[in-house]
Amino acid sequence: MPTLADLGHILITHRIVSAPRWQRVAKANPGNLSAILDALTAEPPEWWTNDSSSPPPGLTDYQRQAIEAWYETGRGALARQLALNQFILLEQLGQGGQGTVYKARQLSPNRFVAIKTLRQDSEARRVRFEQEAKALMRIQHPAVARFYLYERLRDSAGKPTDEYLIAMEYVEGIDLARLLLQVGRVAWPVVVRWAVQLLDGFAVIHRMGLIHRDVKPGNIMISGFVAHQNEVSTSTTAKLLDFGAVKPAREVVVRTGTKRIFMGTREYAAPEQWMEETVTASDLYALGATFFEALTGRPPYLVEGRDVMGFLKAHTQAPVPHVSDFNPEVPDALERLIRQMLCKDPADRGDATQLARAFRELLPVRERPPAVEAAPSGGISRLHGPAPQDVFRISKTIPQKIEEKTLWDRISHPFFTILERLFLSPALRPVAGHEPPAGQRLATLLRQPLVLITLGLLVVLVIWLMWFR
Repeated sequence: MPTLADLGHILITHRIVSAPRWQRVAKANPGNLSAILDALTAEPPEWWTNDSSSPPPGLTDYQRQAIEAWYETGRGALARQLALNQFILLEQLGQGGQGTVYKARQLSPNRFVAIKTLRQDSEARRVRFEQEAKALMRIQHPAVARFYLYERLRDSAGKPTDEYLIAMEYVEGIDLARLLLQVGRVAWPVVVRWAVQLLDGFAVIHRMGLIHRDVKPGNIMISGFVAHQNEVSTSTTAKLLDFGAVKPAREVVVRTGTKRIFMGTREYAAPEQWMEETVTASDLYALGATFFEALTGRPPYLVEGRDVMGFLKAHTQAPVPHVSDFNPEVPDALERLIRQMLCKDPADRGDATQLARAFRELLPVRERPPAVEAAPSGGISRLHGPAPQDVFRISKTIPQKIEEKTLWDRISHPFFTILERLFLSPALRPVAGHEPPAGQRLATLLRQPLVLITLGLLVVLVIWLMWFR
């Protein structure tokens, strides 16, 4: 089992605390782990340089929990949980298929960063990763989190491992996924401002020849949001995070077997992304799906149990839903832009620069953020002019769209409902109360092979009856 001497050695070696501080605290609280940790937490850490309004604790909750679990069980590598190379880990922000994300303190230069670990287990992958990382380091835009550096991790003997860390700008705020859980949906003028910012950022990313591949609400940070009476101000800003799935736009996909590796998130992945044919317009589709959710409180397609095949069919075959069916306050011009971004064919989506210009036109002239061009390496780019302080109230409830149905719609509705239950998977069925016009429902049904076979058999049966009658 670990001893206090073992703990002190780890904390001192990895610069969590200094040797004099450890010796002083350990001497004052002999053999008492809890008292030692309390004393270390009570004082600011030695890396703190008065760069915040109030000093942080000497040990964060994450660090204390890691120390206590290790000291009690002796399991795991405590050093790996507390520090990576020159970075002191302060908080675990998230974990996914691409790696673990931490808030960390870089010691030189002294700054807070977001750290992500990634495993690259072949020489080809390592070479490609380093090429992509170097390209990301050249991107400078206010709506894109800065990519500071990448390093290869080493084991206790100093040998390089298959694991890398990337250090990115740490952005204070709340990610859009959590924000939507709090507020339900966001007023359309706020979403339009975010759209202008993010699309300007994507224009720079795509001009650098890169594709993000995992755009979703959880990878967009909203700064300046204060949870107060469900209000989101237009002074908030949006910033794109997490480039763990990035790839070059011109990369040739070589398939070595039948197994597919899906990159992205099911609710937002473009039709071509399901077929491993990711292009720059795939980011625009996912961003459109993200805006759809921000405006309505739900993604474009809902699939029971998040079934993979259900989502594949929905993104590739289901009609593009209307934002106004779930939020009637959205203007027609914005509706058209979202639907354009969600087009099945990547060629119909336009590019980030064109879309940013179109979204900018939706705002009053005095509220339009200036366009931002790609900054040269080492340059500084600006995105936001003076932001108006108008605040738009939003509701957790999603009002239903009230509209007059035609006589044909009312008569055909029960008939189409029965056919959709017979021939369509749950992912392709329209949401109850928000069914599209009869023509769209018929077109969706006619794209199903089983429907065409059934119709063919009915035609043969009718002809046979008429012939032998």
